[in-house]
Amino acid sequence: MKILHLRKTQATYTIIILNFILFGLEIHWGGSNNLYTLDSLGALVPEKVWSAGEWWRLLSANFLHFGVLHLFTNMLALFLLGRVVELNLGTARYLCVYFSSGIGSMLFFSLLSLKRGENHLVLVGASAAIMGLIGVLLAISLRVWLKKKTALNAKRLKLIILVIIIQFIFDYLVPQVSFYSHLFGLIIGFLVGSFLLLINFNYD
Repeated sequence: MKILHLRKTQATYTIIILNFILFGLEIHWGGSNNLYTLDSLGALVPEKVWSAGEWWRLLSANFLHFGVLHLFTNMLALFLLGRVVELNLGTARYLCVYFSSGIGSMLFFSLLSLKRGENHLVLVGASAAIMGLIGVLLAISLRVWLKKKTALNAKRLKLIILVIIIQFIFDYLVPQVSFYSHLFGLIIGFLVGSFLLLINFNYD
């Protein structure tokens, strides 16, 4: 059974490995706290996305992290949540949710930053894509509860909502954390996940 699950969640493990590889490059090229290094490797800088046409930053920024703690907290969350979502959706749809949440969040964040005149902000991390996975779990839990309003299903739904509330309280209290990128990731993950569930899935 463990081997079967390993094969079914190979995308999650691959993404985690890629994040560690990119972190190794950060260390090798100047350090994970070095803004010049992060910029060189593809951190999200709204001005460079829109003025210089460096659209690839919308993707690459999802694989970069500012410091060891940032990396390990995100990878732990991805390890715990990614496997659950991948097992429920399948690899192709899981990747669709993950990357649409990550890239979409970076896109909307950069638009918001430009509108607010914050052109030179630097944003990195997988957390927006991970929030997209939480959005999918919210969609799944809500769908299951609407079909069968049992106490257990209600408890699962409330737990997901509680996790979201705690996350946004943390985002509000810590200035270095991007509240809006997490919010965009959550919304995109919920919407994309809901669509995929609607057209392909029937949960008992």
